Parts: sequence; structure tokens; C-alpha cells
Amino acid sequence: MKKILIIEDNELNMKLFCDILKYQNYNTDTSTDGIEAYKKIKNNKYDLIILDIQLPKLDGFSLLKKLKDENITIPPIIIVSACAMDSDKLKAKEFNIDTYLTKPIDINNFINTVKNKIL
Repeated sequence: MKKILIIEDNELNMKLFCDILKYQNYNTDTSTDGIEAYKKIKNNKYDLIILDIQLPKLDGFSLLKKLKDENITIPPIIIVSACAMDSDKLKAKEFNIDTYLTKPIDINNFINTVKNKIL
């Protein structure tokens, strides 16, 4: 079973993502801040990460930079953020992330994006 780490600080979004993914038969792990997420990524293997950008303690882009600077293997990532600014999309491309979904999510699009990214 594929394992997905969901990094999201909003409780309702977290529940929604977990429910959708569990219904699709994915194993999920969760983190509500960047520091906790860093530790989980460093110590576990994930097939996919669902990443919010605006996180407490360490934002999403700072988390990615820390992982990259330490040469920690990063699985495929889907950024899911309420901020649909072009600057964030450009910054995501700097980390070779081309999948950027905006909140509120379209559930069918979310499911299809996860399926395509986790192959």
C-alpha cells in the first residue's frame, strides 16, 4: 500500500485529505508543522507528499530547502495551497515541483492528481 505524508496545519483540510486518500486505499501519515514534517521525512519512506506552503514553525519552501541542503531524498510532491500566487508557483519549480493545486480543492482533480503522481 502506498504511503502518503500530508503536511497541513488546517484541521478540516487535514481531515478531508485523509478521508479522501484512505477511501482510495492509501496509507496516510500526517504532520501539522514543518519541523515535525522534516523529522518524519528524514526517518520514514513516503511515496508522495501533500504539502501546504503556509505552515507553523517552518514553512513549506523552507522545509524543502532544508531537505535539499541535507541531501535527504524527497518523494514526489503535490503542493496544495490557498495562495495561488505566481511567485509561489515559480518557487515550486525551483524545487522541480510542477504540481500545484489551490484550495478549496476539486476532489476529483485531487484524486486524479494523486493517482498520476504516485505511479
